Order: sequence, then structure tokens, then C-alpha cells
Amino acid sequence: DLIAFSSRKFYDGELVTFPGAHIEDNNTGVAFFKADGVYDRGGRRNNRIEAELVAQRVIHHFRTRPNLTLGVVAMSREQADAIEGAVDRALSRHPELRSKVSSDNRLDGFFIKNLETVQGDERDVIILSVGYGPTSDGKFHKNFGPLNRPDGYRRLNVAITRARRQVVLFASFDPADIDLSRTNARGTQHLRAYC
Repeated sequence: DLIAFSSRKFYDGELVTFPGAHIEDNNTGVAFFKADGVYDRGGRRNNRIEAELVAQRVIHHFRTRPNLTLGVVAMSREQADAIEGAVDRALSRHPELRSKVSSDNRLDGFFIKNLETVQGDERDVIILSVGYGPTSDGKFHKNFGPLNRPDGYRRLNVAITRARRQVVLFASFDPADIDLSRTNARGTQHLRAYC
């Protein structure tokens, strides 16, 4: 389930994998959560509501699946910074979990990174925060930062293939809100299909 999308969209179905050793459950595959977030396009260029929901999911993860490694990937540096702040605030309410996120283990420790710095990192579970979405006036500009670039689809591929067991995707819009007739960016088209 984790690489089926990449295999179809980026590798013409040529990726060959061994069958998974685990039976499907709530801790495998891809899960989508819609946030009612607001993208601060003219200000901080982040989505604080979505960042808070991601932080809640980080806490949930370490409470319910402490044996699985975790990483968070945000579509922009600004969103990654917002998530770092939200996680720090959440940990002040749950200090018993602080040791889980302060690991210096480069290979298995918790991380929060942006789309452009996550290459080569893998974790059991990856939380992916899009961040972009409708602004406070309700307009959805469909600007997805690095995904709008000609090679944006490659960055999306990297982000969604960092998980060994599960990708948890947060977005503040419904996939159908992305009008494909108004974009020719492959990264944006693939994001809609992935959501």
C-alpha cells in the first residue's frame, strides 16, 4: 500500500516488492485526515491549526505506538517551524513523552523536516503535513510551494516513500478542491491523486 501510488505514478508500475509480512491494520498503509485549517498566505506562510493537529497526532503516536519510529514531513520550512512549536507546546502538557522526541539517534530518532530536507530519512510512520490550503477569506490559491516546480513531483515521491509502515496525511482541503484544469504542475496533480 505504501509504494503502490509511487509505483503507478512515478515508475510506470515497474517497482517490485516482496509481500508485506504484516496483516493490514490501523497501523499500516495510508491514512488521510482533513483539517479545518487556514493557510496564512500573507503573513507567517503556515497553517497553525493543521500544525496543532499534527502535534496532537505526534502525542497520540508516542502514547499508543511507542515502539514505532516517527518522523514529520511538512511541505514548507514555515510549516515545519509551526509544527515544531506546536509539538513543543504539546510536550509541555505531556512531559513524560519528551524523551521520545529528544532522541539524538540519527537513524531512528524523531524528526520534523521540510519536504526539501527529508531525502534519505525513513521511519516506521511518517506524518505528512501539506500546510497549504484556504486562507482566512476562504480563497484557495492552490500554491503548493515546491510541488509547483517542474520537479515537484519528485519531492512528493520522496516524501510519501519515507514510511516503512504508515503515512498519515494532513491537509486542510478536500482533494477535489484542486482543479486540475488550472494547473499543469505534475507535483500538484499527483498530490490531488494521492490525497
